[in-house]
Formats: sequence, structure tokens, C-alpha cells
Amino acid sequence: MNWEAFGAIGEIVGAAAVIATLVYLSLQIRQTNKVNASAVRQSFYDSVARQMLHGTDSAEFHAMLDRACMRADELSSGERFQLIRFFQAVFVGYQCAFFQYRHDVLAEEDWGIFRALLRSFWLLPGKEVARLWAQFKAGGFLDERFVEEVERLRDEAETYQQTLKEEGLELGRS
Repeated sequence: MNWEAFGAIGEIVGAAAVIATLVYLSLQIRQTNKVNASAVRQSFYDSVARQMLHGTDSAEFHAMLDRACMRADELSSGERFQLIRFFQAVFVGYQCAFFQYRHDVLAEEDWGIFRALLRSFWLLPGKEVARLWAQFKAGGFLDERFVEEVERLRDEAETYQQTLKEEGLELGRS
């Protein structure tokens, strides 16, 4: 065998090794992306769960949320500030999920669940809900596209609320 044949065989083996390496790296990148997306998803689910359970950890906070979101009771300025900060954190968190969904980091089925949870904000009958949303929209810390999405959710919630009312399941007002 001559040197040219050895050279050709070496080039073929080298090309095969490069292709195998690229396939392996692409599989590793895909797996890493899945793990990262799963971590993002889990982090957001954990955050939502913490926010939902926050009212159960503190009887005082739960009572304040009840007065603000389920009844028409007035809140003190301190309670109103606490409520504003709580819902700012909630909306900024949902806005983050909205951006992740728009950038294909968060799966559509996950965003669908988060949309339903966010829509439930509009099922709260207390007068503070509308007041809070008006402040958030005017505050400038929410992206215009996210605000449009939340406005669509408000419209959906009105239809959903009517369905609940027809079935005798409407959230009670005190």
C-alpha cells in the first residue's frame, strides 16, 4: 500500500470522527437545553406555589387578602402597600414566564396553565383588584405586550365568571 492510500484512509477516519463528535455534541446540547428548560419550569411552578401558599402561612396576611380581594372592606395604607408589593411580585413573575414562553423557553402547555392561574386574578370580586391593576398598568414596570395579554385574560375571565355563575359556582361576595 502506498502513502496516498494511507492518507485517504486517515482522512476518512478523521471525517468520521468529526461527524461522530458533532452528533455527540448536538445530543449533549439538546439534553442540556431540556434540563435547563425543566429547571426554569420547576422554578416558576415553585414560585407560584409559594405565592399561593403565602396567605396560608400568615393568618394576618390571609385576613388582609380576604378583605382586599373577596370583600369590599377598606385597607389601611400599610395593608394596601403590602398588597401592592405582593401583587407586583406576582405580576412580574408572570411577566417573566410570558417572556420565556414568547422566546420558546417555556412550553405552550406550561404557559396555558400559567394563563389560567393569571386569569383567576380577575375572578376576585374585591374592589382592590381593579385598583391594583390600574396602578400596575400605569406604573411602567410591565411590558406593553404582557399588559395586552392580561387584558385578554380579563375578558376571558368575564366569560368564565358568567359560566361559574350559571352553574352556581361563583366566588362569593361578602
